[in-house]
Amino acid sequence: MRIARLSDVVRTGAGAFLGLGLLLTTSGCLATRSWVNGQLQPITGQQAQLETQMSNLHLERKLVLDSSAGPTFATGSAALSPNAKREIDAFLGDMEQPNGSAPAAASDRVFVVAGYTDSVGHEDYNYELGQRRATSVAGYLVGNKGLDPMQVRVVSYGASKPVADNSSRNGRRMNRRVEILVFQEKIAS
Repeated sequence: MRIARLSDVVRTGAGAFLGLGLLLTTSGCLATRSWVNGQLQPITGQQAQLETQMSNLHLERKLVLDSSAGPTFATGSAALSPNAKREIDAFLGDMEQPNGSAPAAASDRVFVVAGYTDSVGHEDYNYELGQRRATSVAGYLVGNKGLDPMQVRVVSYGASKPVADNSSRNGRRMNRRVEILVFQEKIAS
């Protein structure tokens, strides 16, 4: 008897919940839709502005920090090795003016630092490790090389964009990398 009453209560509650859901769906969607569109208006404008800015940029230079020229990161670590710092120093040195001053039109440049990992480990861990490695490189660019922090962007792809087969040791080593992409604004013609 008690079980029968409980099932009646559950049925009545479920029916009321479904009825309320239908009522809100039919009457509330129109008001909700316009409210959501109003809330998205500033974001849509920002997206259009970002797309315009990105179309005005072109890739000027690229540095891939991987283990091909020596170790850059220890396994599971985001600490930059001395070898990685030398590679970054040489890369930025090539961008300097002949008189040793900062790169030409440095304010027109955007440095995107992208972190990647191999596929060993959990997806969330690899994403976070790629982020820490990219942040480490960005910190070196800003803290030691004097780049404007507003010009440096950090992104992690984790294991999602391999350049080699993760089933081999050499392939995994190639996939554990950080890329520094230097974009410059196009000159309007």
